[in-house]
Amino acid sequence: MSVSNRVLLVEGEGDKEFIQRLICTLKLDIKIMPETPRDICNTQSDGIDVLRTRALPFVLDRIRTENITHLGIIIDADSSNDGYGFEKRRKQITDILIARGYEIPAFTANINQGEIFPTNKEDWPPIGLWIMPTHSTDGMLEDLLLDNLENSTQQSLLNKVDAAIRDLGDLQAFKETHLSKARLSTLLSWQKKPGMSAGKAYQAKVFDTNPKTSTIIPFTAWLTRVFQ
Repeated sequence: MSVSNRVLLVEGEGDKEFIQRLICTLKLDIKIMPETPRDICNTQSDGIDVLRTRALPFVLDRIRTENITHLGIIIDADSSNDGYGFEKRRKQITDILIARGYEIPAFTANINQGEIFPTNKEDWPPIGLWIMPTHSTDGMLEDLLLDNLENSTQQSLLNKVDAAIRDLGDLQAFKETHLSKARLSTLLSWQKKPGMSAGKAYQAKVFDTNPKTSTIIPFTAWLTRVFQ
């Protein structure tokens, strides 16, 4: 099975590494190579804006010439307080797909399900879209992980992280919309191996990897549907 014609477009290197380690840890029966905007079109930076304005159109142009058979997109919803959020991020991506002939239904709140958009264009693949954290709420990958801790010890650590952040007061330099990033970074800095990446922390079972209890399983189910 070729990996080059199975594209999973993500915002940046952290997302790429996390997805790779997630697939490995859970032994998902899918073969993909996540790609960032830098990987795909040699941009100088990654991120949602480069993904939607350059990388995604570039991939869509490659569908026929490079026989792309599967395509998925993972982005962060970010915050409505910053003028983004789930609804706006979904529209930013789906407007691009509509212009290419994809059928985009009105969104219904099937929380944690993700979406796969069909097309009537011959030889064009369906396109999957997942907007972190739950494909219905504002936030980012960090929120999904923080809601998916492995045990009470990790939850106790997170409680102490939250207390430390509250005590910062005027010393808090990060924006409130980056709170989840600060919480996760601090939590990971307090592990046995301080400062590990989210992907390595997932493999180290800082987060719940049990398919019967993990809140991340709906995401992996979507990932499997897109690339099965």
